[in-house]
Amino acid sequence: MIILLKYRALFIGLLFGLFGGALTKLLAIDELAFYYTALASIIAIVVNLMVSFMLKGKWNTHVKYSVKAVCIFLFLALIIALYSHTNYFLRGTFPYRDFEDQVSYYIKGNEYTPIAKKFIEENPYIQSDEDLIREGFGSPDEKDKVWTQTSINSNWMKLLTSYSLVIMFFVALVSVLLEILISKYGKSTKKIMY
Repeated sequence: MIILLKYRALFIGLLFGLFGGALTKLLAIDELAFYYTALASIIAIVVNLMVSFMLKGKWNTHVKYSVKAVCIFLFLALIIALYSHTNYFLRGTFPYRDFEDQVSYYIKGNEYTPIAKKFIEENPYIQSDEDLIREGFGSPDEKDKVWTQTSINSNWMKLLTSYSLVIMFFVALVSVLLEILISKYGKSTKKIMY
């Protein structure tokens, strides 16, 4: 364990390798799956190195309390970021069930195009965005005919930003905790192991 802790970047990389699938499936949006994986790895390495750089130094009472406060802040920020991402996910995506009965999520907009408004008025039985896409436009590939491109791009950026914040706070919290384990408990554990 101590060997892994010495190589924090490798450890974070292994974590993302093992749990990266879970992170990319966290409110997964099929259109952003490729982006989530690449973004998570880049943010993980950068945040880990920044935390290592900032925490190298003398360990005194003031630093100890400051690090505890930072950990509490990062944990609360992680919870808020997860809440925000979930909220954006629920408001900014629509599910679409394909012919094989698998559900995929796609980014939608907040503002309907004139064509979509007219279709909704003429078809009052439309109950959901999935119904609108399926009955009126055929597939999610035609979503730019349902919502304005500006509103789709706005939701896209909200989802991407909130996901980035989740990853940053998660990696920062894990990195700080790893750094504390190494600096405070690495030497004592090493003595016990020999």
